[in-house]
Amino acid sequence: MKYLIISGIDGSGKSSVIDCLKARLEKQGYRVECIWMRYNHYLVKCMNALARLLRLSVKVHNEYGDVWEHRLYRSPLFCKLYFWCSYIDNIIAKRKVAKLKADYVICDRWVNDIIIDLGAECRKDDILESKWFDRFQRLLPRRDCHQFVVKRELDDVLGCRIENHTNPDFRYRWALYEKLQEKPEVHVVDNCGTLENSIEQIFDVMGNRND
Repeated sequence: MKYLIISGIDGSGKSSVIDCLKARLEKQGYRVECIWMRYNHYLVKCMNALARLLRLSVKVHNEYGDVWEHRLYRSPLFCKLYFWCSYIDNIIAKRKVAKLKADYVICDRWVNDIIIDLGAECRKDDILESKWFDRFQRLLPRRDCHQFVVKRELDDVLGCRIENHTNPDFRYRWALYEKLQEKPEVHVVDNCGTLENSIEQIFDVMGNRND
């Protein structure tokens, strides 16, 4: 079984890339499972409720109606506990991935996306150089695992997702995704062209075009 970890900021076209990749692999006769890993809240669910009580998460009104915004950075202690709870939640969630039976497992929004969410919400700009990055990386399968980050031009990302204009965490996420692209463990998929071109980049990394 091979694992493909696909990350990318909202508006990067990541979901379209995943759908196209899955279709291409299935056309070649492979069994493919896709799993969305962003929200596997167990302990974090309780922490989110506590954040609302402590006013570290507040309801704001924008063009999408009433939405909750995290302001966890106001409490370093809360952020530390939040990190640990998220890490434990993802240890539990890892079991979901291990139980899947397929030739390829595509994980959408796991590990790198999660740690960037944490970094943005807690305003921890150095999170990708911290021990937390290493801890989350160790959650990934040790063998037959490729990590990808889908990138796109800023104007295209903003134009694709209007909510990015109002999200106070957006610029922090953008900066962290740019740093993620420099990580040797992560392969960059330039999604500024066609979807077919993006998929070819992934197949080049996998080295199994005729597999």
